[in-house]
Amino acid sequence: MNHATRLPRLLPRLLSLLTALTLLAPPLVQAAPAEDAQALAVFEAGYKYGQAKFDSGQFLDAARTWIAAANNLSEKLSNRDNRVAVYEYVADAFTSGLQGVEQPEALREAAEALGAYCDGFTRAYGTETAISAKITAARDDFKARLAKAEAAVAVEGPGEGPVVVEPPPVREPPAPSKPWKGLVIAGGVLTGVGVGVGALAGVFTAQGKSLEAKYLDQGCRTMTSTDCQGLKADGEASNKKALGSGISAVPLVAVGVALLVVGLKRRSSSRTTFAPALAPGFAGLGLQRSF
Repeated sequence: MNHATRLPRLLPRLLSLLTALTLLAPPLVQAAPAEDAQALAVFEAGYKYGQAKFDSGQFLDAARTWIAAANNLSEKLSNRDNRVAVYEYVADAFTSGLQGVEQPEALREAAEALGAYCDGFTRAYGTETAISAKITAARDDFKARLAKAEAAVAVEGPGEGPVVVEPPPVREPPAPSKPWKGLVIAGGVLTGVGVGVGALAGVFTAQGKSLEAKYLDQGCRTMTSTDCQGLKADGEASNKKALGSGISAVPLVAVGVALLVVGLKRRSSSRTTFAPALAPGFAGLGLQRSF
């Protein structure tokens, strides 16, 4: 009986002890799925890579890199802030990279990329949640520029601009042929060279005579010395050079004079010609002379 009466008194104490132990235990936290953590890591790596491209001035490549990075995160509430931020960077990159560009292909890429993000945002959160004003402003600007560029292409037609047809070059009439001119020039050159070689032969001849006189003055016929041998050798060399130069000069002068005579004769014949002359009550040949 004593045990039965003591049990009701112990129950409140036991319940209090269990409650205290429950409060001391750490709460259970539901961990994020491993797939979400991996996707976030890939997104962060792509964001850093795109930032490096943007900093180096590769704006269009930066925009494409950021779009690829954002594609790793699905459009849901836990990813919304990250996707908004990166697409605002995409808008900046497209704006910087397409400044002054009016080619439809480039503008279409930017307008479609930002338009696709806005459509996905509206499907996920409804029309009650406002899209970033920075993104929508860039999207609308690219759409307007694209429409203007496409209209210009439709009016002007494909191509880089109007085709300019240049007139054919005007060809000047050929100068009258002067077959005698080459003969006269060649004859003059050969004659000049021949005269020069002949003059050189005269120089060697005079040098040889001077050496011969010294040889005789020093009595080299009756004695032999080093000086005499040197005078004899120099004199013989000068005589050989004089003979060779004279032999070379003769044909050069002969051929040069012959070419000059033929060329001058042809020149005279080409400057005076006869042509038929016709007039009322007269027919005959007229003399024409060219200058």
